Amino acid sequence: MIRFESKKDWIIPFVWGFLSIIYSIVGIVIISNGGNYSELTFLAVAWALQTTFFYLFLKTTFYTIDGEHLVCHIFGFKKRIRVSEIRRIKPQNGFYAGLKINTAWKGMVVTYGKWDEILISPAQEQQFIEALKTKNPTLQV
Repeated sequence: MIRFESKKDWIIPFVWGFLSIIYSIVGIVIISNGGNYSELTFLAVAWALQTTFFYLFLKTTFYTIDGEHLVCHIFGFKKRIRVSEIRRIKPQNGFYAGLKINTAWKGMVVTYGKWDEILISPAQEQQFIEALKTKNPTLQV
């Protein structure tokens, strides 16, 4: 089994930082309006849950190639794709409106089956493609 970590770029820290600023502003508004500590406690718990979500999202997203399958992992869920059914891998162009198992703004679109596609973002893209091509020589890149 070969494991490929998901690429991590600026988007997740940016979103996390933006939401943290929003939570801080809401906290300041609660304090300035004489709000009670239960509201601040609720806000702190929500922020902690958000932080935990982002951490788990980054740590549990990866891809494996085992035997005949490409397996995309996220939050303990798995999407299995038969390597022999993968027809094409191409870079993502613009926004993507389909199944996404990635942690980066830019990724690769994997076309498989008749109409199916998935957006993934392995950190070592070239090694990932080479590993797939050894199992499926007809793969178009």
